[in-house]
Amino acid sequence: MIVRAVLLVASCLMMAGAGVAETLGTPEEGIEVRIDTVLAGNSDKVFDPALRPLKQPFRGLFPFSSYRLVQAERRMATWRREEQFMLPGQRYLLIIPRGVQGDRVSLSLMLMQGSRPLVNTVLSLKNNGTFLVAGPRYDGGVLIFAITARTRPAAAQNLPLRASTNAGAAAAAPQP
Repeated sequence: MIVRAVLLVASCLMMAGAGVAETLGTPEEGIEVRIDTVLAGNSDKVFDPALRPLKQPFRGLFPFSSYRLVQAERRMATWRREEQFMLPGQRYLLIIPRGVQGDRVSLSLMLMQGSRPLVNTVLSLKNNGTFLVAGPRYDGGVLIFAITARTRPAAAQNLPLRASTNAGAAAAAPQP
């Protein structure tokens, strides 16, 4: 059910972005792409503080009581060049930054498991906006991928991030 809703939203975004492909610019500044991998479940009531900016969207969109950041990666990407992000459960995400139009960033996105595509779409995100993809089962819960893109100066390279290592870590706080 969650996957269908997300795919419906992705399809609408794909259709909306299809007509602007010719007018996309690729500024000299780079584009920062960030992928946060979240394990959502109902085994407890923990909300990882690292996910605080996404708390309201998670609570409004998904029926889970627990959200834990299991992996986070951000890096500078080159326009129209494929970036591959490894994900838990033998999955990976292929992203190709397509360009910018106004305050919107266009990305081609393909979520893969082995050689099989699970999602294949084009997104049009507000600059520094986040798109949520949910559905693959993993480790007793469901993985949610938060995909954020924003234009940035090209000087930065791969940027380190930290993720919680387990739901019981000191970084995790109980839900109020």
